Amino acid sequence: MLRRRLLSVPFAVVLALLGLAPLGVQGQDATPAPAPAAPPGTVVASGLTNPRGFTWGPDGALYVAMAGSGGTTPATETLESMAFLSPFFGGTSGAIVRIDNGCPVAVATGLPSTIDAMGEILGAEDVAFLGGQMYAAADGGGATHGNPDLPSGIYKVGSDGSVSVVADLSAWLRANPVATKPADYDPDADGYRMVADEAAGALWVLEPNSSGLLKVTPDGTVTRVADLSKDHPVPSAIALAPGGGVYIGNLTAVPFPDGAAKIIKVTADGTVSDVWTGLTVVTGVAVGADGTLYASEMSTGNLSQPPFLTFGTGKVVKMTGPSTSEEVASGLMLPVSLGIGPDGGLYVGSPAIGANGGEGVIIRLDVPGMGTPSAESATAPAAACTPVAGTTGPAQAPVSGSPVASPSA
Repeated sequence: MLRRRLLSVPFAVVLALLGLAPLGVQGQDATPAPAPAAPPGTVVASGLTNPRGFTWGPDGALYVAMAGSGGTTPATETLESMAFLSPFFGGTSGAIVRIDNGCPVAVATGLPSTIDAMGEILGAEDVAFLGGQMYAAADGGGATHGNPDLPSGIYKVGSDGSVSVVADLSAWLRANPVATKPADYDPDADGYRMVADEAAGALWVLEPNSSGLLKVTPDGTVTRVADLSKDHPVPSAIALAPGGGVYIGNLTAVPFPDGAAKIIKVTADGTVSDVWTGLTVVTGVAVGADGTLYASEMSTGNLSQPPFLTFGTGKVVKMTGPSTSEEVASGLMLPVSLGIGPDGGLYVGSPAIGANGGEGVIIRLDVPGMGTPSAESATAPAAACTPVAGTTGPAQAPVSGSPVASPSA
């Protein structure tokens, strides 16, 4: 996910200087990112293998998309713009999990995942429910990432854990590129984040690498609502806006200058307007019950030279004006996602990198006035959780539009 934002920068340098040993290939493990000494809240889920987006299902349970840990199948296709990132090794270690007593339980495994030469993982990026049906967004698919028979895109998750392709975005993005392609353009690794819109009967899906906003319907129809590619803002977070449309948080490209990120609003007709400026490296956006906007900032006090990011400086902030913020929580370890739970509380997932061995967590922040914790979210997991790693072997081949049998966890 992060690699797509480090435009033409040696990511191995970033990992090493941040304390994360660059991975080799063939699915080797990275040195995990150290956990914050004192999380500003309660850990409600642990044992997560590179957590990404999360949501709550119709059953009230917390569901998390996990990028996985790549695989061992070499790429068979290379894009010219990806020369400095190869080789890629793909597999099916991407997964969607349900949190039970603070630990992950496999719901769907066998989703595409890939590891690059510099150690970053791309895989399942988000999970959403539309009309009661679960959908997963995944990148890291395609022949360019060692998954020739598993495209990147939107997958439907069956009640038995099977997955089937709804929208092959690997193919769609090749046929429908944005106006201004980034230097590291990769239609197979667009870092998809999504949110379900019941009123519109569709999923809103981000293209961070290409910088665009898509609408995907359950029948697989894909429409680009807005081309945001000018100046490469790297849209990385999305939430429904009250009254229609979506809010989108921008990450920005390196060197991630403080105050350069923002949140915009995009309406159903593609109209774009600035809503909240002066932010830094936005990875999550959430809307409170009263309409107040919240954002997670992955790293603050950033550097103008590698490694750019600084450990343990992530924040969650509250909008107080068009260009002003109030700090809600600080000292977070590379937060990668943000959401407001059914209990009205703020939840944040981390870290963005370095959780290949299941070091990822979801934390419920201690924020006065932000809801009453449920019984399940009021206490930390009672015991160490067993990670759900999925399968890191060669990718299984789906038939587009047909169920794919998921390997057991």
